[in-house]
Amino acid sequence: MTEVLTHAPADVGGAREEALFLGVDVGGTFTDLVFYGADGQMHCVKVPTLPDHPGASTLAGIDEIRSSPSGSRGDWERLSHTHSSTIATNALIERRGPHLALLTTRGFRDLMDLQRLNLPHPMRYDSRRPVPLVPRRRVYEISERVSADGKVLEEVDGDDVRAAAASMSTSRVSDVVVCFLHSYRNPSNEERAAEIVRREFPGARVDVSSKVWPQAREYERATLACINALVRPAIEGHLDELEKGLAGRGIRRRLNVARSNGGCEATHSLRVRPANALLSGPASGVAGAAVVAEQAGWGGADLLTLDVGGTSADIGVIRDGSVVLSSEEHVGEFPILLPTVAVSSIGAGGGSVIWFDHQGGLRVGPRSVGSYPGPACYGRSTGGEPSLTDAFVEVGLIGNNQALGGKIPVRAELAHAALETLGRGPTWSAGEIAAGAIDIAVARMVAEATRVLARRGIDAPRFRMVAFGGAGPLLAALVCAEIGIGQVLVPLMPGALSAFGAAHADIEGDLLLPVYCKVSDLDKAELGGLAARLSGDVARWVVTQREAADIAATSVRFSCDMRYDGQGFDVAVPVDGDVLERGDVQTMVAAFHAAHRGAFGHADERAEVWVKELRAHVVCVTTKPELSGFADADLPGLSPTRALDLGGVRGDVRVLARGRLTPGDIVEGPLIIEQLDTTTYVPPDWRLSCHESRHLVLSHLAG
Repeated sequence: MTEVLTHAPADVGGAREEALFLGVDVGGTFTDLVFYGADGQMHCVKVPTLPDHPGASTLAGIDEIRSSPSGSRGDWERLSHTHSSTIATNALIERRGPHLALLTTRGFRDLMDLQRLNLPHPMRYDSRRPVPLVPRRRVYEISERVSADGKVLEEVDGDDVRAAAASMSTSRVSDVVVCFLHSYRNPSNEERAAEIVRREFPGARVDVSSKVWPQAREYERATLACINALVRPAIEGHLDELEKGLAGRGIRRRLNVARSNGGCEATHSLRVRPANALLSGPASGVAGAAVVAEQAGWGGADLLTLDVGGTSADIGVIRDGSVVLSSEEHVGEFPILLPTVAVSSIGAGGGSVIWFDHQGGLRVGPRSVGSYPGPACYGRSTGGEPSLTDAFVEVGLIGNNQALGGKIPVRAELAHAALETLGRGPTWSAGEIAAGAIDIAVARMVAEATRVLARRGIDAPRFRMVAFGGAGPLLAALVCAEIGIGQVLVPLMPGALSAFGAAHADIEGDLLLPVYCKVSDLDKAELGGLAARLSGDVARWVVTQREAADIAATSVRFSCDMRYDGQGFDVAVPVDGDVLERGDVQTMVAAFHAAHRGAFGHADERAEVWVKELRAHVVCVTTKPELSGFADADLPGLSPTRALDLGGVRGDVRVLARGRLTPGDIVEGPLIIEQLDTTTYVPPDWRLSCHESRHLVLSHLAG
């Protein structure tokens, strides 16, 4: 998309002396903190996540940083910090939130149950639509009507709304969502109903769908508004805990929260639309992968990202060096209209439970042991359930007494005992279970990566991979060997790349303006007026972000969602800002034909064209220093070899400390690389080289 610079950039590298920059990612097992000062020297701290109080984990990490020599020199009152997490995602998946009620247009009470009549797996006889976020008994029909062009055909029936409010006030409802037909074109009826509910039911919080995201598709819009209300308490509780703890430590500058689009925004605006944080953790990881890929000389490359954490394996896509955004992603079982980094997740992380099904088949996940009690090798419970991490320990990928994250020493005998106990029924040995579980996890990642690539019409051998997370570098080469990818990049801090992505994030926002008309009905003056209105919305949003960050420059990328008359899907068309300002409809239509031809190989220049929405993606570049290096942690007592039994490799393999590798080093596998936040496995037929950036590149010798 074309960038329009709204003001001249400042010196991004000229951050103030002694200022500190912090990125945080709250994961299922560890909370990662990456920080650096004006000298650009990065440091990483990992602390165990407290599931019920993730903010306390972050504050404990900050205390550890401040007590260190590098952290004690900074000016913490001027801290610039961004936080990412899976808190919103977990709240949605677990349906953990307030009791919701929904007001909808009369005749549309079954909106949340019908769900467009789609089945998740139509070829399976037992496939069922997901349970609605709002049960039918708490959906209230309101007499009102707005036409598709925004005309009010019927005003809101106040008696209907008052009756609904009276019913809700006697139930357990605490949050109300209003979603009326065609409110994206004219929100007046929604706003009027919300006003009445607030007056009649003052204890309730009310959301209107047209304010959350004004886009057509009433089911998806209602779902997003309900998700926004559902995850708000979890997000607000986390932010409240953080802000109170930070203020108590003398850190009063507003913090930023990572967004699902790979950027971040100020907390006071995120509280209005907490759904923006749904995929903040995975999105920060993919954004961080794009940064380190450029540092390693892979700028402009097509990349697959593999992030294997404690709970899941997340797979993302980077095209031409840029993070891919999508408005058609799902979180859990539900569609998300908001532009998000395209990430696909499967329940195959280091904490995923290994188990046997009723037919005696070996399974991995999706249930996870979490951070407490964690894998059996942590020793936090007697007879703990074996997980994928225990399998890594059993086969030798992770060594006995190795301190995961520098905090948790693993005990090989406990991993072996848990796997051995599991195998007694089916008479499998601990080693067989461990090797089989790793094979299953790799196969699931291969299947999901293949699906992601096929969905986008991508040829796998043209791609390279960036592997990160606590276990991504362990499995990346094994996954790539199966799908034909010949190179893997392992960043300096793979286990904390999401935190690095958060620390490096710029403020990014997405705004949408509904149009919904044929091009033949859209004249020059009207298009120019719409463009001016969208530009005004952009300017006002940027003002809201200036309190939490020092913005050096702002750019805006405009696009239009367009389709042919009768077509069932839209095509996103990048458009220059001056084309919109001039109201140059013909240039916009020509760009649509070209985009359609590029995507599908054909275009119909005689067909009627619709303009659905105008969109703006805003990037506010924040001031931060140039990165100068990474402070390696010592790994005392590291053995030079380790016994490995995996995939035909049996016997001792070399073990190297990551900090001992210098630019230009080349080593052939089999090989294990140890560092504080992860372990990298280089299988036979693979070669490791250390780039001048000190990122590692694994290359398949046959490739």
